[in-house]
Formats: sequence, structure tokens, C-alpha cells
Amino acid sequence: MTKNLLNKETSPYLLQHKDNPVNWYPWSEEAFKKAKSENKPVLLSVGYAACHWCHVMAHESFEDEETAKLMNREFINIKLDREERPDLDSIYQNALALLGQQGGWPLTMFLSSNKKPFWGGTYFPKEPKYGMPAFKDVLTSIAKSYASDQDAIIKNQTLIFKALSKLDTSNPIETNIEKFIVAAENNIIENCDLRHGGLNGAPKFPQLFIYDFLLNLYQRDQDEKKLNIITSTLDNICSGGIFDHVAGGISRYSVDELWLVPHFEKMLYDNAQLLLLLNKFYITTHQSAYKQKAEQIANWIISEMQDKDGGYYAALDADSEGVEGKFYIWSYVELKNILKDDLKFFCSIFNVTEEGNWEGNIVLSRYKQLHINEEEEARVQLLLDKLAQYRKKRIKPQLDDKILVDWNGLTIEAMAYTGKVLNNNKYLKSAERAFSFIFDKMFVQNKLYHSNCMGINKHLGMLDDYVHLTKAALMLYETTSKYYYLEQSILLTKCILDYFFNKSGGFYTNSDDQKDVILKNIQYFDNVTPNSNAVLLSIFSKISLVTSDKKYVQLYEDLIGKISKKISNQYLGSTSFLKNFSLIKTAKLLIIAGKNKDQNEIIYQRIYEHYLDNIMIILIDKKSELDVKFSFYKDINVEDQTLIYICKDNTCSLPFTDVNLLKKYL
Repeated sequence: MTKNLLNKETSPYLLQHKDNPVNWYPWSEEAFKKAKSENKPVLLSVGYAACHWCHVMAHESFEDEETAKLMNREFINIKLDREERPDLDSIYQNALALLGQQGGWPLTMFLSSNKKPFWGGTYFPKEPKYGMPAFKDVLTSIAKSYASDQDAIIKNQTLIFKALSKLDTSNPIETNIEKFIVAAENNIIENCDLRHGGLNGAPKFPQLFIYDFLLNLYQRDQDEKKLNIITSTLDNICSGGIFDHVAGGISRYSVDELWLVPHFEKMLYDNAQLLLLLNKFYITTHQSAYKQKAEQIANWIISEMQDKDGGYYAALDADSEGVEGKFYIWSYVELKNILKDDLKFFCSIFNVTEEGNWEGNIVLSRYKQLHINEEEEARVQLLLDKLAQYRKKRIKPQLDDKILVDWNGLTIEAMAYTGKVLNNNKYLKSAERAFSFIFDKMFVQNKLYHSNCMGINKHLGMLDDYVHLTKAALMLYETTSKYYYLEQSILLTKCILDYFFNKSGGFYTNSDDQKDVILKNIQYFDNVTPNSNAVLLSIFSKISLVTSDKKYVQLYEDLIGKISKKISNQYLGSTSFLKNFSLIKTAKLLIIAGKNKDQNEIIYQRIYEHYLDNIMIILIDKKSELDVKFSFYKDINVEDQTLIYICKDNTCSLPFTDVNLLKKYL
């Protein structure tokens, strides 16, 4: 008799289910062979360790002996961690969308032994509620249909698979990108919540690449409307309950339009993106609150999310002691006992009342109190330190300690940039440690692995892994001037071209070595992270600037042509592409050259007071590998006085020494 086979896995999510009475398989050929030999449908359950509703369905159904008995009798059951296999999750989420249903987690899909889906849903309750059928009723119905109406099953899965196959092959739509940028800008503004920030309605997800796009537009046109939207969004995120004011970091999303009550799980990728944007906005506005929030997030990442060997962990759970948010919320009595005479002041900042603001408890929110004077802020931080000491006594949410390359890439980029903008070497060193971990442990024979947990590498790297790590390597090169990082970025780019390139245009999600997917697809739109094909535009642009190799120019021009024919009216999902397209048009190489290292460093640091998304920065203080590898640099003078050059199309400005002149060129 088959037993639960998850006990040998390393994924924290899969291990959460190792003691279920369900005979779970991990995703494996063994499971599908058994489904074929026994002529049973496959029940695929997809989730992640920090997912609240995944826990709910597990407690209600997967831990229930009666439900498990039904599942074991009628199905071959597979558990999948969506963070380990985002490629598979994406395929089956798309299939669910084609069935006319809203996606999300837990994802519950029913497949034939050929891995093709024929029906699905998300969370199903144990008993009928929320307008949804009971899970056992769903199971019984699916099992009956599979046994008695194979023709209908085959027809359904054929239609779904055909539709999935066509997602990347729709009829090309010629798009004028500049006009599309204007249309996207107007669409975003129309859909923005001007009062509370973010997009209209609830729930509210950060979707930070949208505001990164608006910030890029603002740098071009200085339109105050765009600035106000970004300000409102960041102010409400950073002051709302979605932000952990005690320890730093944001939760996955807010259930309400005020950013007050979050789904309390903390995901690494959300925090990486917010960290990067806060730094850009700080140098744009010079408002100290954004610097402070960036520091809080960066410190939280180092203290709670960085492994002793350097890699960054994936997530913190929403639940502790089986209760969502228990670790993060407060009672009025607790605050009164901890803060004593300072309670009144604290309540005025965090809008605290005895009645509470969520189910009789208090979610800390600095509503309209983000920008206060230095003296008040210092007092607030002392009180939050007291709460932090008290909170250490509580049982912490479970840590998902997987190290995922793509999310690490996003975080390395953000931490390196933070280190330079805030002039704090601690953050830069943290980024370098994480990069070393990835390259030392997870890059084997010129191939990345996607996930590392318990010291074990799992699953071949996907496009997201290579792209976000390459972007991180370029950021480390710019912020440290160490040639090693440029070398690694070029190596990774070569891997991308070797493993993922589609001759018809664009780059596949999976490499040719990934044999267990039912189809290879190309992603053109942002999801929870910026789309990799869009990010590649920035990578090709920056490497072309450094190397003067026209091959990369051709690559980004071809990719622009491919993506521009796919975006149609997908405004919100195209913002990373539109931003990077705009950046390429104004992209420049900035060279700092001089023998005096102290003087170089002063200018180097001053440069990071400017918005630099369209700039590739190089520091030259002596004869270097650049001179040997690339002839362009032989004409750059390295003198006693530090000189700045701005270059475009292999032509450089006259050298200058005054950093204030940068605005003229940037």
C-alpha cells in the first residue's frame, strides 16, 4: 500500500504535509506512472509554506481521515510547492483561468496521467460554504466522471491544452510603444486610489513595479500627478498595518483598501521590490521617512531572512499557534502594560483605541503619521524597541528556509543598491554574501539550480533565476566596481542565450533540460515579480554599454519587437517592459576614472544621490581587465584628478569633475 512519500523532501511546505493520512507523492514520474497503471485521475494540490488558506484546507481536509480515505481510493495525490516549481504552477494557474475561474492558492487541479488538466479550483471547504461545494462532494463527482465519461474528460483536457498552447502564439498586434506608454499611464492613473494609494478596491497588493514605472515617467516629465500617486501608495504601505512597524518588512497584501489588515505572511520578493523602490524614492524626494523604512526592511532581511551561509530565506508564515496574525497583533492591555506613561503618545501616532481596529485586537498602523519630526521619530523607535523585546517571548511563525535563486537575485540587487544609496557597507556585504552562496552552492557545471534547502539543490534553474541573478550581478558590479561581478553577469547571459532562447523571439520559462512540463511557454507579463523577458532588456542594454558589443543591441531590439506584438491592452502587466523600453532610449555609460581612490569614492558616492536606472556605472582607478577585454577603454585617461565621462554609442563627453553637472547629462 502506498504511503505518504513527502518525508524525504526538503521543502518546508511539503514537509508540513508529511504526516497527513493522504498518500501524497511529490511531483514525480513515479506518480504519473502509477496513475496510468491504475487508471486513476491525479489530484494536484499546489501551495506554499506561508499560505494561510493552504493551512486551512490542510486542517479541514488533508488531516481528516475520512477525506484522506476517499482521496487515496480514487486518486493519485501529488503535493507541489509552487515556490519550488513556479513554472508548473504557472501552467496550471493558466489552465484554471481558461476554465473561467479565479486563480490562487491552494490550487486544486485534476489531471490525467499525461499531466494534462481537465478541471480544477482553488480552496474547497470541508462542508459547503462561501458558495462553494464541499471538497468530498467535488472528489466524488470527479472520480465518478473520470470512471464513467472518459470521452468528456478527454475532450475537456484537449480543449484546455490546445488553449494553453496558443497563449504564446496569438496573432501579432502591431503596437506603437510610445502611444502604448501614454495609454498605460492613463489607465493606471484612472485605476489608482488617490486617497489611500495603490489600485482601487480591495484586497490591495503592493504591485510595486507599477509605481517603479510611474517613477521612471516622473523622472522624464516631472508630472506632479504621478509623484502624488507614488507618494500616496508608499506612504500608505509604509504607515499601514501591512508594514511590520516593530521589526520591519511588509506582508503579502492587505484585505482592505486602507492597507490596514494584512494577510500576515511575509514574502522575500515583496520586500526586495519595496526596498529598491524606497531607495529610488528617497533620492527623488529626500524625505527621511523613506530612508528609515528602507533601513528597517534591510535590517529585517539581514536579521531574520539571511542564512548563516549567506543565502536569503523565502518567507515567514502568516500563522503562529494555528492562528493567523497572532504573532503580530496586540491587545490594548498589553500595550498599556508595556508602554505605561508613553501610551498616550504611542496611541496618537498609531491611532490606537481600547476597542481595537481588527476583531477586538490592534494591528499597528501609523495612519497619516509617517512623516513626523526627528525627535518624535526617535521616541517612536524607542517604544517600538520595547514592543520588539516583548514580542520575542511569543511563538514565532514558521520560517520557510528555502533559498530560491530568483528571489535572492531580486534581494541582492535591492540590498546592494541600498548599501550604496545609504552609504552603509553592511547592506552591500550582505548582498555579496548572498551572491557568493548562490554561485558557490547552486551554480554547478554552468547550470543554476532553483532551490536549496537543507543544503540540497533541487530543480533546474528557470529563466527567472538566471535573469534576476544576472541583474543582481550587474548591480554588484556597479556598486562595488569588482570586475568579477561583470564576468559573472556575462557568463549568466551566455547561459540564458544557450538554454532559453526561442528562435522565433523571446525566451522560454524552462530550459531544454526540463523534461517534466507539458509545454514550454514564454511569459510576457509581470506577475508578482517583474517579467523576466522585460528585465532582459535592461540586462542586454547595460552589457552592450560596457562591452560595446552590438550583439546585445540586436538582442534587445529583437526582444522589443517580439514583446510589443504581445502586450495589446495589458497595461498593468506590461509596466516592467514599458519602463525598460524607455530606459534603453536614454541609456548611458558613466565612467569614473582616477588614480586617487579616496577622491574616486567621494564622487562615486555622490553619483548615487541621483536617479540612475538608465545609467551603467564603471569605476576605473588603474589598468584593469576592462582595458584588456574591451578596446573602448584604452582611450580613457586615468589621472591624478578624478574625471567623469558620460558615454553613448561609443562616444564620450568631455571629462568633467563637478558631480553637480550630472543633471545636465542624465
